[in-house]
Amino acid sequence: MIIRSNKVTPEFLDTLKIKDKAYFISIEDYKGFRIKVNPSGRISFVTYARIKGGGKPRTITHGSKNKLPFPVAIDLHIQSIDLLNKGIDPNLLKKTKRDQLYGSIKFIDLANEYISSKKLSGEHSDQHSDHNSKYLIATKLKAFHEDNIENITIEKLESWFRNNKHTPAASKNALMLLSKIFKYATATGFYHLQNNPVSELKDSLFIGNQKTSKKQLDLESEYSEYLYNLCDPMSEYSLNPITRNIIYLMTITGLKKNDILNLKKDQIIENSHININRRKSFIQIVPITNDIQSILDHTNEYLSSETKSFNSDFIFYNPRTKKPITNLRKSFSKISSSFEWNVYPESIRKSFANICDQVAIPRKHYYQLLGIRESYVPHSDGILEHEQIKNLRDSLSCVQDEINNKCPLIVPGRYSRISDLLYP
Repeated sequence: MIIRSNKVTPEFLDTLKIKDKAYFISIEDYKGFRIKVNPSGRISFVTYARIKGGGKPRTITHGSKNKLPFPVAIDLHIQSIDLLNKGIDPNLLKKTKRDQLYGSIKFIDLANEYISSKKLSGEHSDQHSDHNSKYLIATKLKAFHEDNIENITIEKLESWFRNNKHTPAASKNALMLLSKIFKYATATGFYHLQNNPVSELKDSLFIGNQKTSKKQLDLESEYSEYLYNLCDPMSEYSLNPITRNIIYLMTITGLKKNDILNLKKDQIIENSHININRRKSFIQIVPITNDIQSILDHTNEYLSSETKSFNSDFIFYNPRTKKPITNLRKSFSKISSSFEWNVYPESIRKSFANICDQVAIPRKHYYQLLGIRESYVPHSDGILEHEQIKNLRDSLSCVQDEINNKCPLIVPGRYSRISDLLYP
């Protein structure tokens, strides 16, 4: 028996009835994902879907609710669907079959595949890729070339790190790269790896993390998780609606934190675009897309209902104090709780810039959206000015489409935008 549902909370799982026969609950938002309720009382999460090319549906069991949080089960389901779409049976990645499949894959092969994927996606420049490949991997991580990734243990890493203390900066960079390769291996099917040995080594040797000012979200292994936390479908973080709107606007525009916190209503020009004054009389133009309009509308409605007749010059403000918001640390701390580091505004801006590169918008639009240098020149001819803003809006929409595609909660036919989830 299959019961369809779209309401999944810890309370919902705890109140499921035990019956004489096993039954399934399918979740409407995640095609192929099921909750199995056994007569013994065990409640487990499974994926039931066909592999690319047809054949009988596969059943992939992820684990029980006692050991596996629901959001993690959803992540494993999405990974399983991705593998099935690639023609790979996730069941072959488990136990002895998994060992047979991956036993011949060496670390050097995965490392080269990681470098190639980052270069092709545009996340890493040619120079950065060459440095990683020809120096960090070829020289600093040479000791692991012939190892299977499962054989790279914390003991081996500790020995390697102590032997490379004469080059501390390069060793830390190599270790950071190795950690990303482990995450890449997990994202591409090695999710049976319970722990990243690099993280354990850093804890045991008190190795400091990369400076936050230089940290970026990995678009393959971290960005989707960041979007999931921002949407907060299970209400784990209880994000303040206004600060979440600010962070969401930052995510889909690449605007600097202070530009958004200080944004005033008179900077909204005829519901067409946002003007931000830069030095040397340069005006940064941010065209208003449907997603941006959703944020502005929701913010206005929420604050109007909370403050009644109060009217502020600022778009975003604290409804209790009626003053502009100045601190986002608490919200960023909540969103970062599942990461090994604290996500912060500049890392979101850098991610936006990387996605702009991925979708290959015109370079002058790239500079304009990020407010790096003057590329939009207003004209006295209103028609020409309108056309320039329209073209810039098309580029920004392409970037926002790509951001929406990276959100794990997007369900074709039901939700196609993050704003659909945040502002139903």
